[in-house]
Parts: sequence; structure tokens; C-alpha cells
Amino acid sequence: MAGRRERLGSSAWGLVVALGILGLAAGAVADEAADAMNRVSFQVERSRDVANDWIQAVMGVTDEDTDSARLADRINRAMSKALAVAQAAPGVRVKSGGYSTYPISEDGKLRRWRASQDLVIESGEVDAVTDLVGKLQADLLLRSIDFSISPERRHEVEDELIAEALAAFQARAEIVRKSLGARDTELVQASISTQAASPPRPMMMEARAMSSAKVAPPALEGGTSQISVYVSGTVELQ
Repeated sequence: MAGRRERLGSSAWGLVVALGILGLAAGAVADEAADAMNRVSFQVERSRDVANDWIQAVMGVTDEDTDSARLADRINRAMSKALAVAQAAPGVRVKSGGYSTYPISEDGKLRRWRASQDLVIESGEVDAVTDLVGKLQADLLLRSIDFSISPERRHEVEDELIAEALAAFQARAEIVRKSLGARDTELVQASISTQAASPPRPMMMEARAMSSAKVAPPALEGGTSQISVYVSGTVELQ
């Protein structure tokens, strides 16, 4: 009997402990719910239009032939010539782009092959790129030109906008505090995100390479892109 009472006592004690833990958990949930009633979430944004200082031009060669080996040889020779000219140009970065070869069929039969390869030219000097494009247009197609903000300039502007957005967030929190009659505010959580957007630009259509070695460079205007910083967060009113 004593052993049975002892076992029952242990079970009862375990039940008391479990109920105590549940009570604490319920109290914590209630406290969190009460805290949530005093919390306000909002977002602020700071944006700036920044002059594009980076240009990328994509040029390439596209050809067809019934003999794939002969076609590849022509593509390779044309690109090697263009690459040599581009690498000798000052103030630009040059890299090879995509290379593709695929069959063209007509009436269910293989008729010929088409091959294409690109050359990517990048720089912070617009004049250097436009001059090089003018030289290469004698042999290559101009596929597209795109302007953007250089990584260095973008990081610089983002840092400035982050500081402005955080100050705006603090000012907004103070407005909320005063409007709701709270004594103080405490930051619960915050997040920062950035975004850069360029206005839509039409892609330049492909044109056949000029027969003359002298081709006028394209007239280009870099324009601007918008950089935005968003600060989202929650404050607790006290």
C-alpha cells in the first residue's frame, strides 16, 4: 500500500509540474499578445535618380552554311579578328559571349547550319565603347547596348540612402509616438532592402555588317536609373 501511495504521489506531483509549465506558457502567450497590441509596423522609402556611368555593348556574328565545319571556321576567324581589335582598344573590358550552332530543317530534311557568337564590351567610358563599336560594325552585328550604374557608384549611393531612410524611419516612429500619446518607443525589428531600376530601353535591332571599314559610331545617351532603399520595421509603444 505504501508503494502504491508513493507512486500516486509521484504521478500527482508530475501533474502539478505539467500544469505549472502550461500556466507559464499561457502567461507568456498572453504577455506576447498584450505586447503585440502596443506594436506598430510601417515602412519608409528613399529614392534617387543617378546618372548611368556604365555601358555594355553586345556585338556578334551570325552565319549559315551547308557544311558545319566550314561554318565554324568562318565564325571563329571573324570572332578572333574582332577580339584582337577589341583587346587593343584602351579603356574597355572585353569578354566572349554565347556561342551556338544549330541545324535548320526544311520539309523534314536538314538543309543547312546556323552559328552565332557574341562579344561583350563593357566600360565606364562611353566614348571608348562607341568608338570600338564603330570599328567592329564593319564585321559584326550590333545586338544591343545597355546603360546602368557601376557597382562602385551604386554601393556609394545605397549607403547614403540607407542613412537617410533610417533617419526617416526614426522620424516616423516619433510621429507615431506623439500621435498615440506614448511615452517612448522601442525598436522590435527592422529590415533594409535596396532596388535599382532603369527606364525601359528599346533593344537595338540587328543589322547586316557594313561592307566599308569606316562606320560611324552610334549616337548614345546614358540617361539615369533610380536607386531605392526601403526600411521596414516594428516599434513598440511604451
